[in-house]
Amino acid sequence: MKGMWGMKKKWHDFKQWISSRKLNQKVKYLFLIIISLYVIVFLLMYAFVIRKNMFAYMMTSNLNTMVSIGSNLNGELNNISKTSQLIMGDSNVRNFLKCSVTEKENYAPQVLMLIRNIMTNLQDASSIYLIRDDGNYMDASNSITYFEPKYLKDTAWIADINEKRGGYIIKVNGGGAFEYYDGRPMISMMRAVYDIDTQERIGILIINLSQEILNNTLQDVLDNGRSYAYYDEEGHLLSKGEALKEIEETPITHEDYEQISVGGMFKEKVISYYHVPSTPLRIAGIESISLTKFISKDILGFVLILILLTFLSLSILGIFITHYITTPIQRLVWSMSSVKSGWLRRASLKTSNDEIGELKDSYNKMLIELNRLIDELVENEKQTHRAEIDILQEQIKPHFLYNTLDTIAYLSLEKEKEEVYNAIETLGSFYRKFLSKGSKQITLEEEIAIVKDYCKLQKLRYGDIFEDMYDIDKALLQIKVPKLILQPLVENSLYHGIRLKGEEGIVKITAYRTESHLHIVVYDSGIGMDTTKIEELMNENNSKSFGLKGIIKRIRYYYGVEDVYEIRSEEGVYNEIDLKLPLIGGNHV
Repeated sequence: MKGMWGMKKKWHDFKQWISSRKLNQKVKYLFLIIISLYVIVFLLMYAFVIRKNMFAYMMTSNLNTMVSIGSNLNGELNNISKTSQLIMGDSNVRNFLKCSVTEKENYAPQVLMLIRNIMTNLQDASSIYLIRDDGNYMDASNSITYFEPKYLKDTAWIADINEKRGGYIIKVNGGGAFEYYDGRPMISMMRAVYDIDTQERIGILIINLSQEILNNTLQDVLDNGRSYAYYDEEGHLLSKGEALKEIEETPITHEDYEQISVGGMFKEKVISYYHVPSTPLRIAGIESISLTKFISKDILGFVLILILLTFLSLSILGIFITHYITTPIQRLVWSMSSVKSGWLRRASLKTSNDEIGELKDSYNKMLIELNRLIDELVENEKQTHRAEIDILQEQIKPHFLYNTLDTIAYLSLEKEKEEVYNAIETLGSFYRKFLSKGSKQITLEEEIAIVKDYCKLQKLRYGDIFEDMYDIDKALLQIKVPKLILQPLVENSLYHGIRLKGEEGIVKITAYRTESHLHIVVYDSGIGMDTTKIEELMNENNSKSFGLKGIIKRIRYYYGVEDVYEIRSEEGVYNEIDLKLPLIGGNHV
């Protein structure tokens, strides 16, 4: 985890370092990276194509070579097999093998002469053994060879020979029965000899071959970067030469043919194994894959020229970018730097009729629009403050406060002290919430509390002329809304709706939520309005800012949208104002 965190920190530091460089430096670094990647990718692509083709070629070539080596070896073994058949067909040999112990000396001189002559003609033969079934044998050898007669009593050893019914089998060192004095390996051709008349086995013929028979088959295939050798099934080297290190470290498989690769990409070697049919021998080959062996001078020259052309092209491109992009941008940045000090001046510098020139023109147009928006924002802010001040002034006008205090004074004479105390407490609570410490937004719960205090104060004065009702989802109470948007509407409902109707009425506030809006509906059962009066009300130029028009203007400015209200009314029946406040997210609108 620490290592991963360290890597992330280094990568973050590197990105920060790159981000802090000048544009012209970034361009230089980009060119350097492009050149490096270009060269690396080109070389890797070339290497992978060459490697793929060469690997496929080497697989086919090595297989064909090993099959050819194995065929040559089997050809030599077949020739030696024919010679062994001549030995078995000789009458003296057959008589020597099947006669009694006392008679074998009668045939021994002729048999010994025969096998010595055969030894002379067989260049790769190192010894020949004729073994009778009674364990007596005759041999001829041109080197010191040790024979272990105990194998004649080894049933498994004898069974392997008998299984071929006169055919030959190949074993390394006779399956353990033979050994050179110097430890060199030998290849033993072993076969049973049968009586022509009775078809009974009468002995065993063994021709031991030196490792030269293996070496001779490899002479024509050894070249620079490629080596072959014979191994037995246990991985012991049979042919001359040093053991191949890579093969010694790689276990020999029992597949008829297999190839594996060892080493790195540019030091890769291919190891091949081939099982010589009808023998316990494995041919192992190893060949190096080196790109330098397969890249011709013409191709290398072409690559160098291409790289030089790439460097030249990128250099020209760098000069072009510096002259026509980075330098003009630096000049434009310098010209724009006055904005940092608060001066929104237009950039004045000579540029071409290209994207840089368009950027300068767009920047100047942006400044013009920005100045206009600033002026508009300042004016809107002034109007909003004026509207809020008007509402505050309206509520702290002497007539409202005096009327409320007169009512409380009357209560002090006619009512209990507790009612007087409650009235004074309600008045104080109303003004505390009304002022709301200068906040521009309050919770819906606080806005409703202001309305409740206001209605409570008005009931002290007008008695039961109206009833205030509330249908508010508790889940909506903590949503933030602009302050003082409901009390003026309730005041209008009371003074311009219910009182003018001359009968007891209802003021009801409902709040509910849709997918994208918070709806706050102020309903009254007053005199209502027709469509014409509604249009006149909203188009009235001299409307008080604390009225409906002022509230709508504040809400529109606050949310930046036009569709924030809807009026539903029926003359003589009811009036309903639906404030549609956009939901921004969370507990805010």
